[in-house]
Amino acid sequence: MVLNKANPLSLTGVVFDPNKVLDQLSDLHFSKVFGDSPTFKDFRVVYNSLCVTTKLCFLCFAVFPANEVIKKRLLVHWWIGEGFLNPPIDSKETVVEIADGVFEELTKKGCIEPVYKKRRSVVHSFKMHPLIRSAVIVIAKEVRFFDFDSKGNPTANFSWSHRACLMNGSSHLTLANRPDLDPEKLQIIFNVNEAYPDFSKVDWSRLRNVKVLYLGRWHSRANHHIEVDDIEFFKGMRYMRHLIFFSLRGISRIMELPDSLCKLSSLRILDLSACHNLETLPEKIGSLKMLTHLDMSECYLLEHMPKGIALLSELKVLKGFIICDHKNDSSCTLHDLSALKKLRKLTINTSREDFPREEELIVFQQFGSLRKLTIAWGGLYLPAIQPATSNTLKSRGGNQTQDNAAPGPATPTGIRNHIRKIPSRLPTFKRMTRTTTMNQEHFKELEKLDLQCYPQMTASSWLMPGKLKSLKKLYVRGGQLQSLGQVHENDKWTIRILRLKFLSELKMDWNELQVSFPDLIYLEKFRCPKLTFFPCDASGLWLKP
Repeated sequence: MVLNKANPLSLTGVVFDPNKVLDQLSDLHFSKVFGDSPTFKDFRVVYNSLCVTTKLCFLCFAVFPANEVIKKRLLVHWWIGEGFLNPPIDSKETVVEIADGVFEELTKKGCIEPVYKKRRSVVHSFKMHPLIRSAVIVIAKEVRFFDFDSKGNPTANFSWSHRACLMNGSSHLTLANRPDLDPEKLQIIFNVNEAYPDFSKVDWSRLRNVKVLYLGRWHSRANHHIEVDDIEFFKGMRYMRHLIFFSLRGISRIMELPDSLCKLSSLRILDLSACHNLETLPEKIGSLKMLTHLDMSECYLLEHMPKGIALLSELKVLKGFIICDHKNDSSCTLHDLSALKKLRKLTINTSREDFPREEELIVFQQFGSLRKLTIAWGGLYLPAIQPATSNTLKSRGGNQTQDNAAPGPATPTGIRNHIRKIPSRLPTFKRMTRTTTMNQEHFKELEKLDLQCYPQMTASSWLMPGKLKSLKKLYVRGGQLQSLGQVHENDKWTIRILRLKFLSELKMDWNELQVSFPDLIYLEKFRCPKLTFFPCDASGLWLKP
């Protein structure tokens, strides 16, 4: 059975004001009629048809407001923390594949709606219809998954749900001191929309069984501000030996992380992304032996990478790793990272124009499991950048208009504002050498490559089809690139998805691209005025017929 949300106004006994229908739909759980309506009965049939794992994953959507866009990655990490996604030991199915099956079933049955970006086939976000959310709230409270107030907002009451939510206005988290609550039963703490969480009155030693601690921003909107006045609460976290997923995403005024964080022996996912004030990571971070995901992206003040990162033998995803010019014997290097045999996704930020050098390309050969690589060059002197004027400053604020035909501002001004600027202590840079052995394949298993603010005018010797034979996705955003290099008759790109943005100097016509990329099925171009005769639509997209 599939839910039909096309006519949500057909609930018998419920009268809607057409001008306020969305607000009324979000409050349906209030109505006594709703529980007896055919629509809710249909929903219950669909819910009961789900397996136990899918039911539990589905109920997590209840904490989010209706129609809010929710990142798939957040939900998967939450489900991992809860222990919902545990593939059998003898199964070849991965956690991600199990999660994809959950999303697919919920989508097919009309429980959630995929959010497509342009016309891309891959879905990274979902949302929930107000009618469905009202029904989920009823079920979630019925099965004691969450507690809700009279307005349908999740609360911090975990007397029977074992899950507490932080809501706007409840900044003083006093849940651990309430006599009617047993802190040792609490397993999930999730910040829904509290901008100023206060943990000064929390006895963290009694929260030793918490598995998911999500204090940061889950919204895709960066303007959702969160900050903390006191980070002393970190010291008490050393008791939380069962914590699996910890997020501080987007929280301001956190300048350092204490060594007590390194005592979280069960921690698998650590999200520090967009902590813009973060300057220092704990040197003992290598003690987190179970860590599989470490996200430091958009931490603009970080300069030093502790050597301990190379000791995280279970690490599969590492984002925001910094490679700078200055020599620091205590910093973790790319060579050190080669010990991480399970690493599948790596994001590198560098201030070096000549990265990667020949010796670093050789190191990349040791990353046998690496499938996705992002390199962002920042803090470079790029002569093509025009001096800031009132017009260019306005364009850098993010309110840029699409222009796929006429030349726009010299790139990478359009993207450079969004790429971290890494401090560099050396005023000059060496050019990338061409002495790399021509027959070496440095990225044998790499499937996706994302290059941001590429500093060279011509493609380096490693950026060739013969060196990237498994590559299926190539993104180039910003920089000085004029050509994607020469392609030989028997050595063409295997890329299926190509995205080119903010490349004012890149020259290529459509016929030339088709010869170089014979397997291409999806092309996206933006602010690339010298790409001529491309049959893209008004938004810069082309899909293979």
